[in-house]
Amino acid sequence: MTIRHSIACDSSDVLVRETGPQSYEVSIQAQVNPLGKGNVIEAFSRLEEAIVAAEHFCKLYSTAKEQGYHLEGVYFVKVDKPKHHVGQLLQERKSPDALALIL
Repeated sequence: MTIRHSIACDSSDVLVRETGPQSYEVSIQAQVNPLGKGNVIEAFSRLEEAIVAAEHFCKLYSTAKEQGYHLEGVYFVKVDKPKHHVGQLLQERKSPDALALIL
């Protein structure tokens, strides 16, 4: 798996890995464990789409954290609140402002 794109996001790195022909995964990995594989958030068939999603995820993640949510698997979760599927938010291209309204 080749890393095609990487951005720092809070205390983590958001990575785009090429996993095969026309197969890319967006994942988040703690900076304190750079040898780990991280948590896969979503898969895409085009590199450009995966890079845009990785950049967008970081914005959504910041918004979710500001609202008291944390990432658990592929969901933004908060006690006593509905969980939100990150892949769906990315596919819908939900803006950070729109996310803040539904959190």
